[in-house]
Amino acid sequence: FTMGQAKQRGSKQDRIQAAQAKQREQLGIFEKPIEEVYKEYNLPESAVPMGYVINITKSDEFLAMYEELGDRTNYAYTPRPELAKIFEDVDDAIGIAKNVAEKYETDICFIFDTDSQYMVFPITTIKN
Repeated sequence: FTMGQAKQRGSKQDRIQAAQAKQREQLGIFEKPIEEVYKEYNLPESAVPMGYVINITKSDEFLAMYEELGDRTNYAYTPRPELAKIFEDVDDAIGIAKNVAEKYETDICFIFDTDSQYMVFPITTIKN
């Protein structure tokens, strides 16, 4: 393994992005124009995309927070989507959802704020 080979593989950032893209593809997460998302979910134009939330499918609870404490991580859940921890980046959500999926079947969902309520739509299921 030489420095030349490392350079051919691209920067560390390039390799991380390639690995994240592959992971998203394996989970069936594909980027699409936001207009398509609004149409697909029949969202009002006033709906505001908030990001991604992690949903425990069986109990229909959302990850509210997580706290990494050295060798363990504490998780807290809420039945209320407005109290869910919102991830701006789907790759960050995937990493945490994989940990949650060690105990529960888990969906990563889009969350939108409409004038009257929060609307949540699963985009992929994380199984362990």
